[in-house]
Amino acid sequence: MEEYLYLIPERNENVELRKIEGKYYLLVPMDSPLDFLARRLHGDYRRIELNEVGAFIWELCDGRRTVEEIGKLLRNRFEKDVEPLYERLITFLFELHKRNLVRFKRVGELE
Repeated sequence: MEEYLYLIPERNENVELRKIEGKYYLLVPMDSPLDFLARRLHGDYRRIELNEVGAFIWELCDGRRTVEEIGKLLRNRFEKDVEPLYERLITFLFELHKRNLVRFKRVGELE
């Protein structure tokens, strides 16, 4: 797990975090031709609901902070509510990565 601490997550620039009626959502554009029916039913965006911790993590995925740095900020803000910290953080980030919502860079990697 230690090798993951030095990855740098970066948000997909096409995805937007928005607070709607007190809840946090990632708005993911449905721009594939295969999304035609979904767009007609649900609009131009697919919504993925996040809790406050998830929204905080999303904002920190700026392409500059490592997973370790994000973890430290999470612990400072949410204390024991995010334990076990790095297991949960890494799992969440890899779920975002599987959905093409974040990509990972390595420390020192050029854009």
